[in-house]
Amino acid sequence: MTEMRHIGYEQLLEDFGQRLEEAAARRPGGQRRRRAAAGALVLPGIVAIGLLLAGGGGGRRLPFVAQARAALAPAGQVVHLVTTSHMEMRGGAQAEIVGPEAEQNAPRVSDEWSASQPVRWRIASVVPIVTAHGTFAGPVQLSYGDGTEELYVQPLNTLDIRTGVSGGGPRTSLAEGPLGAEPVPRIRSMLEAGQLREAGGGTVNGHAVERLVGAESQKGGSRRSAHAPWPVEYDVDPKTFAPVRFTVEQVGTSIPGNSGTPTDVVEVSRYEELPLNEATASLLSIRVSRSPTIHRSSR
Repeated sequence: MTEMRHIGYEQLLEDFGQRLEEAAARRPGGQRRRRAAAGALVLPGIVAIGLLLAGGGGGRRLPFVAQARAALAPAGQVVHLVTTSHMEMRGGAQAEIVGPEAEQNAPRVSDEWSASQPVRWRIASVVPIVTAHGTFAGPVQLSYGDGTEELYVQPLNTLDIRTGVSGGGPRTSLAEGPLGAEPVPRIRSMLEAGQLREAGGGTVNGHAVERLVGAESQKGGSRRSAHAPWPVEYDVDPKTFAPVRFTVEQVGTSIPGNSGTPTDVVEVSRYEELPLNEATASLLSIRVSRSPTIHRSSR
């Protein structure tokens, strides 16, 4: 078994922590901050979390799948989700994670806005940031559009702009999690490719849902991030096909001191469609509180 401290949490945090360190080093006076514990932002979290891909032909194989796909990218609309993400252990003695990783596993709430044709999105969340002086919670935003991703860390007042990012969605900088920085784009691409199939009804928190299942595999990443396919469950409202919950079982990984399979869980507490206009389009772009220090790079 591969320990989660090397493949899971550490892998999820590495890129984001490095970028926060770089941002801190660029602050006036050269004060340098240590790695950010931002796992929940990238949990499919957090996770994951580029948003919506344009329409394709794969979802037409099943009317149910087509309707689920359409709910994620309605034409001429901005989709707004509020999600709560965490990780749990499936098939073990207990679902709750214990040990050092438990500190990083507090539920994280994220606001996520997306639109398609063309793809663009923004995620806003509050994550724990660990510094030499202690840990504090800080607002962070991540956005994607037209091949450019932006990361705004409000406590540092830094804005990192990275160009040449291909595809949006699952391959942005915080996308080392199972479904990328935000789960919707990866789920939608899986629907388009026929990788999710209808699996009947179920319940989530006492409410009826329709379930789609499939398997996600890492593509285009480093050798270290490659893994066997991970089971995916996608639950939707049986009437509106709005997203209710995303789960990914990270088969082949483990968390020391815990039994079972680490499983990323993202529950959707709010789903709404907003007409795409000048006002709502602004929700897709980073919002800064004051003039930030800007750093530019290319992929």
